[in-house]
Amino acid sequence: MASGELKEVASLRQEVRTWLVKNLPAKWGTPEYEPPERLSREAHELGKSFTGRQYNAGYTGFRYPKEYGGIERPSSEIAIIREELARCGTPPGPLSLGLLMVVDTLLAWGQEWQKQRFIPKILSGEESWCVGFSEPGAGSDMANIQTLAVRDGDEWVVNGQKCWTSMWEFADWSLLITKTDTNAPRHRNLTYFIFNTATPGFSRRPLRQMSGESEFGEMFLNDMRIPHENMIGEEGRGWYVAMSSLTAERSGGGGASVMGISGFGDAVVQNIGGVNNLVELAKNTKRHGKTIWDNTTFRHRIAQLAIENQASRYFNTRLGINLRKGAASANEFSMSKNFQSEMRKRQGDMIMEIIGPYSQLINGDPRAVDDGALVYNMLRARGATIERGTSEINRNIIAERILGLPRE
Repeated sequence: MASGELKEVASLRQEVRTWLVKNLPAKWGTPEYEPPERLSREAHELGKSFTGRQYNAGYTGFRYPKEYGGIERPSSEIAIIREELARCGTPPGPLSLGLLMVVDTLLAWGQEWQKQRFIPKILSGEESWCVGFSEPGAGSDMANIQTLAVRDGDEWVVNGQKCWTSMWEFADWSLLITKTDTNAPRHRNLTYFIFNTATPGFSRRPLRQMSGESEFGEMFLNDMRIPHENMIGEEGRGWYVAMSSLTAERSGGGGASVMGISGFGDAVVQNIGGVNNLVELAKNTKRHGKTIWDNTTFRHRIAQLAIENQASRYFNTRLGINLRKGAASANEFSMSKNFQSEMRKRQGDMIMEIIGPYSQLINGDPRAVDDGALVYNMLRARGATIERGTSEINRNIIAERILGLPRE
């Protein structure tokens, strides 16, 4: 690298570091910093505010089309910016499925006005989204949904219920899949919409999980009207639009994944730190006069998790490259999703074995290890095998669409 390039790199690093000092929350990175409660309004507003400042500084929104608000920078600069942001960590973004599912869906199927209107406000964190998919009587069978939309002039009148809706509480907008033809065959009778959550006839309420939180909610649609122009794709083709949304979700970030920087890849990088923490936990936890780390079996199991983390990281990098070359389909994301979520569950279970009786104690108990965070992560890992398509559904996708095995 020439001296001039070295100076540019050093200058950009210093620029980002200076910006972080000015924009991170007070006492960030110190024991005195008290983060807002997870899934709270305070956490959501912090995510919106920080994402907005980050976007205005040109430090996020990469790899998306410039005409829809994407930030264009050379790959070398993007790498430096990400390194500096990761070095000290940053607050999570707003509680939204916008980047995870919506942007990619709009890029693939949205009308031009929809892309222009919605994508920039998602990238900047200004507007938050949820997605109305699952229903009480349909489970994972999306083709069996009963929420019905009936055309009335330039509007559609919608009645039905959705459940297990992620990021439900603070969403300004939602994607919605409905049945629009009661006589058409399965997969040909569904239509996809955008709706504003301030629309009359829409209401929502929490669903309580075993972790004690309400990360998911229910949505009720009672004679709710959606403008016809809010349709995404064609009438009766909602199944195919929904598959794009699910592919984006399983990839961990839609369009970003296609560029080889998938959310699952990022999750694996973060989990490498989790493995390091697991090593420290094993070294600092004693039982019968010896540390857990002294136990050969536990050392081997922790090493296996570290190997799996690296394998998953390399797989995601390779998948991103192959997708850019056109040498892979979106079905491979089911492999990433299943591997990562099942590994996350195994890691949580191992941690419970390490801390032993303390695994019965949750947040609020003064004796809980790490203030109950370890137990919470174990409980939440169960949900990871259900969201983004259950492990069983993803195994079917892998078997049928990648391995070519017959359906029974």
